[in-house]
Amino acid sequence: MRSIRVLTGLAVAGAALAITAPTAQAVSPSCQKALDDAEITQKNADEVRNDPNTSEADKKAAEDEANMAASTAQRFCDSTDPAVRGGMRTGSGGAQGGSTDPTELAAGAAVLAAGAAGAVFLARRKAAGQR
Repeated sequence: MRSIRVLTGLAVAGAALAITAPTAQAVSPSCQKALDDAEITQKNADEVRNDPNTSEADKKAAEDEANMAASTAQRFCDSTDPAVRGGMRTGSGGAQGGSTDPTELAAGAAVLAAGAAGAVFLARRKAAGQR
């Protein structure tokens, strides 16, 4: 009987982890490099755009360069990386995100705590002779 309770507890804990864990697919290294290059180019374009001493021609050139890098990255990743086709639910800690959502962490911890509290309650109840 005890082994069934242990297995049930493990199944509940595993299900809680599976529900709260993000689903993501990593991109290939070459696609990631193209995306990184596009991000750097966009940051440079933003700096040029915000600089009051930059001419309009330079601003336009920086914006065109950023658009070209983004377009190249998109075409490259779409053609070489089938993992990035279509919608993708990355959740927290995905392939291109670095932040962890505190709400998801709290929800996962609450599910695990509730499972542990239930196990303790059932163990104490059994020890007291109740069914």
